[in-house]
Amino acid sequence: MNRRKFIKVSAITAGTLAIGGGAIYVITRDSDILDDHFKGTVPYIGGEENMFTEWLTYGVYYLAVHRILKAEGQSVEEVGKVIFDTFQAMADYPKWLLRLVGSLKYNKQYVSKLKKAVAKTQEHRYPGDWVAMFIEGDGKEFDYGIDITECGICKFYRAQGADELTPYLCLSDCVVSEAFDRGLVRYKTLAEGAEVCDFRYKKGRKTFVNPLKNEWPPKFFNGRA
Repeated sequence: MNRRKFIKVSAITAGTLAIGGGAIYVITRDSDILDDHFKGTVPYIGGEENMFTEWLTYGVYYLAVHRILKAEGQSVEEVGKVIFDTFQAMADYPKWLLRLVGSLKYNKQYVSKLKKAVAKTQEHRYPGDWVAMFIEGDGKEFDYGIDITECGICKFYRAQGADELTPYLCLSDCVVSEAFDRGLVRYKTLAEGAEVCDFRYKKGRKTFVNPLKNEWPPKFFNGRA
């Protein structure tokens, strides 16, 4: 099963949990509904040559889920819970395996690839792309970081009139970090009105995502941030 198919199945499962059995018909009455949404909506930011395209792919699919569930009367908070639960479902693998995969994000090959990808964003080749800077770590406070000053998902959701959804997708970074033992610490996000998203990674430490507003993260997050 490829990544796009897996996202679709996961979204259907989470959506069914959120709004009941009727969601199966709502979401699958057109079996290609998310594929069609993807093809007709996603901005081009360099295709497979740009590693941030994968991030945008997730954003596009969850916009489709948002629209489907919103049409069924679900609030953005309820859609946010679906997104959160979906990411948790996608991380339902043995911890040793997830941590092994997560450790690959610290090898020289991956870090070099990330540096090059981040440097390319400074060229501003695609309006819908990310713009970021790679931050060298000292191995003590953090191993490496990324400062994002322009977010492709923020731009995309703003253009689609879905700004309200963006912070909920940001919350998934915490799930991913915990699952893969990435040690993410992040104090600020563009989605919450900050000037930068300050991602800092250190292998093996506890994940911490700082809330920037009262009542954030939402109650369903159980205060883990």
